[in-house]
Amino acid sequence: MDFYQAQNKYRQKQFRSILNYIFKLIMIIIAVFIGWWLGNRDKLILIQENEKIINDFNDQKIELDRKLTDIRLKLKEANLALNTQNIRNKDTDFGRDAKNILASNLAKGVPENDIIDALRLLGYNKTCSKFDYKELAVSTQSFIPPENTLLLLSGGLKVKVEGNISDTVTDNPYFDPSQPIRVIFIYLGNNDIVEGNLPITRNIMAGKFAVKIKILKSKVRGAVIVQYQNCKI
Repeated sequence: MDFYQAQNKYRQKQFRSILNYIFKLIMIIIAVFIGWWLGNRDKLILIQENEKIINDFNDQKIELDRKLTDIRLKLKEANLALNTQNIRNKDTDFGRDAKNILASNLAKGVPENDIIDALRLLGYNKTCSKFDYKELAVSTQSFIPPENTLLLLSGGLKVKVEGNISDTVTDNPYFDPSQPIRVIFIYLGNNDIVEGNLPITRNIMAGKFAVKIKILKSKVRGAVIVQYQNCKI
């Protein structure tokens, strides 16, 4: 091999090295560009998702502000009506009961029509039956009578009474009417529990119907008297 052949071979090898270097450089540039493009696309998608979340939040905030404004206006109207009612009749608990109904139903998210029906049941434009009375056997820790549930409103309202609700377990199957009792009202999937001494009063409202209930002492041993009245609008 002469000098020119060796020089030509060296130049070809050097040229291939330069091409290989340029090819690697191009591949690195392409890889960096693809990585930047993918990262930028993910960033754009993330920005769009965040913008959608922010827009949804703002829409919900506007809707809640509107509902809050409506509730405030309705509360002002209700308070004005309640104050007028209390001025007309100072001996009634209409205002207190109505405010309790408003607060409870608003906290539970009850629909507006149901709240209106509940308030109407407190007014005078309603039809009520005569007071009725029934004996109800009282359950204790040591004795559960066979008929320990009173059914009202065609079974839509169930009333149970438990006596001797203290932690002390006794062999006496009869409850002490002078001690606190527990009354359970079951209706519309709710279990309302009231504890206290006799007499116990409770107003149950369901839609366009209401039941006024009063638990009284009974002359029958181991039982109470349930006084109730059905009303509707």
